[in-house]
Amino acid sequence: MKYLKNVLLLFSLTITFTLSLNIKEAESQSCDETINFINEISAKTLSIVNTENYTINQKKYHLSNLLLNNADFKTMGKVALGRYSRKLPKDREDQYTVLIKNMVTDMIHTKLNTNVEEEASSYSIINRTCNTKGSKNREFLVDGDILKNDSKLTTIRWWIILNNADDYKVIDISLAGVSLALQKREEFTSYLSKNSIDDLIKNLSDKFE
Repeated sequence: MKYLKNVLLLFSLTITFTLSLNIKEAESQSCDETINFINEISAKTLSIVNTENYTINQKKYHLSNLLLNNADFKTMGKVALGRYSRKLPKDREDQYTVLIKNMVTDMIHTKLNTNVEEEASSYSIINRTCNTKGSKNREFLVDGDILKNDSKLTTIRWWIILNNADDYKVIDISLAGVSLALQKREEFTSYLSKNSIDDLIKNLSDKFE
């Protein structure tokens, strides 16, 4: 009986160790794919930011399209609303999502500080590390740096999800430790404690429509 218990214990430990290895391998593979996804976005972002062939408005337009194709603004908007997301009327969801997209595009462009007086400046993004977030292996945090003329301008953190269609999507970007979605959650929560969702949408429309 003691021998049988030892065999069962060894078998259990082997299974546990094997599962642990498989999980780590899956996480490593997912992180590799996530880094590749972010590197592609970074390269496309920089090609827009660094070009001299676009005006500022054209750069914002192309950045907006790039983000639209690679970000989940619906989820990002819900993160920003926090507990108030349940109060967002169904018939206002699309309008609100578009406003979130416009807001994030404007914030990123402003943070990169691209303007006609800095035509000699060039930007680069180095994405260094990836870690899983949560236990489902479908959310990832990628950390890196934004460089301006080869000098560190700010840090960047991408929050990525693997959605139900198995596509990688950006749901938050942190610049210099300041999360766009979570920062907006604090602002929105404070605003919505005294105002309605309709008031918030009107306020966003005045700024970003």
